[in-house]
Amino acid sequence: MKLHLLLFSILLYSGAGAAASLDKLFENVATCQFDKFYYDEPTRNRPHSYFIERSLKPYKEENGLYFFHVKDSMFGLPVVELVVPGTQDLHGVIFDVPLAKARKVITSKFGTAFRESQKSRDGKSPVLASDQNDINRSVFYCIEGEGG
Repeated sequence: MKLHLLLFSILLYSGAGAAASLDKLFENVATCQFDKFYYDEPTRNRPHSYFIERSLKPYKEENGLYFFHVKDSMFGLPVVELVVPGTQDLHGVIFDVPLAKARKVITSKFGTAFRESQKSRDGKSPVLASDQNDINRSVFYCIEGEGG
């Protein structure tokens, strides 16, 4: 009986806190809205569960942004890097696919390719672009307005 309770507790615990996914964290990316998804030094605030669940630490902090190497997916596309705000208002991912493939998937999901526009410059829409460092990758990012 005790073994059954122990197994039930383990199953209940493992399912209760379902892992945070990039699909869920970026579900409002079309309007550049991110619900408390940022990184802060753990000595000041507890990191978001996405980082805790994956034991992720940033490989770089630059100008108030934290950069993470990841092996994940978002909207069916492979993600190799994640950029989240510390003190800046920018969220972004680097897809491990060229822009043409990413554009096809993103357009199918959202009905738009999210090219740079006045809305994206105003922090109300993301941008999907080719990675300037690697033409076989693409970047999807939001530079949010205040409170993004």
